[in-house]
Amino acid sequence: MERTYVTVVAKITPQGDLFPLKICFEDGSEFTIDRRLQAPQRNPAKDGTTDWRFSCLVENRALTLFYNSSSHRWSIDSSLRSGGIPL
Repeated sequence: MERTYVTVVAKITPQGDLFPLKICFEDGSEFTIDRRLQAPQRNPAKDGTTDWRFSCLVENRALTLFYNSSSHRWSIDSSLRSGGIPL
C-alpha cells in the first residue's frame, strides 16, 4: 500500500488520548473528521508497519489514518486520493 502524507489537526487530552479533528491536503483541500470510531490500534498491519491506525468517520465514510510516532507523520492510503474519492 502506498501512502499519501497529510497534515492532521488533532487534540490531545490531559490523559494523553489523541483525537484527529481535520485532514489537510497539499492542494489546500480540508476535511473535518466527524468522529474517531474506535481507540487507536497499534498491532502490526498486513504490510508489516507498526504505525498507529485511527479508524475515523469523514463525511459519512470510514477512513483509516496512520500515525508514525517515530517520524510524527500522518498518512492515508494513496488509493483513496487517486481513486476519485474526494479524500
